[in-house]
Parts: sequence; structure tokens; C-alpha cells
Amino acid sequence: MTVFLKLLTNMIALEPRICSRWDIHRFAREAYDLGVRYIGGCCGFEPYHFRVLAEELAKERGKKPKASEKHEMWGGGLRMHTKPWVRARACRSHWEKINPSSGRSYSASLSKPHN
Repeated sequence: MTVFLKLLTNMIALEPRICSRWDIHRFAREAYDLGVRYIGGCCGFEPYHFRVLAEELAKERGKKPKASEKHEMWGGGLRMHTKPWVRARACRSHWEKINPSSGRSYSASLSKPHN
């Protein structure tokens, strides 16, 4: 069951990249709050990275990106799931705390139990 939950969580988080979409949400907000007004990406940025930049700053921009019509932010589409443990993931707080098993430092796959 634990392996299935981790697999489900990683399927929804999708990417084994340097930055997940959840990292980009945080990056966009922190950069904007520091006064940066020209935010973008380079090699390795995917279309969904740019979309979450625009979604995070939708209030400041005065509109959501057109691609946001395809989904609900922060796993909102999971609210309709039949399993309560999946529905519990339909909130921003869950995705901000996620630690994908990506091989990155402090990744769940590299964690070691405390002695």
C-alpha cells in the first residue's frame, strides 16, 4: 500500500526534473515578493513550468493562463476521486510538502532512518 501511495503521488507530481511544478510555484512567488518582475525559464523548463509561473501570479497579472482551463490547480481534480486518501491530496498544503523520489538531495528515495 505504501509503495502504491508513493507511486500515485509521484505520478501526479509527474516530473523527475530539477524543479517540479510545485517548486516553480514557490520560486515564482518568492521571486515576485523579492521584486522580480521578469520571471522565466530556460533549458529544461517544460510548458507546465511556464503555466504554473502564470498560475501562481494570476492575481497580479489579472488573469489565469488559457492552459489552466484544462485542470484545477493544486490537484483540485482529485476532489472527485472515490478514495478518501486520494481526495485528501486535493489541497495546496499537501503538494507544497511533497518530497518526490527523484534522486535529488533529501529525496525520499535517498533518505536514511535516524539511528
